[in-house]
Amino acid sequence: MSESPEKLWYTESELATLLRVHPSTVSRRVREGTLPFTPLVVGTRRVYPVAEVRRLAGLFA
Repeated sequence: MSESPEKLWYTESELATLLRVHPSTVSRRVREGTLPFTPLVVGTRRVYPVAEVRRLAGLFA
């Protein structure tokens, strides 16, 4: 069996689940600058680099 490749991006909903907030809270806080993530826009969706999320999570652990 082959392993699935490592995840590179979180969707806004996945990030919201990790942070235990509503997805609209993620987008609002990113827009306000209180959540220091830089999303990549893919079509109409924003995705967030897993490495950046993990790096920032380490700062607050």
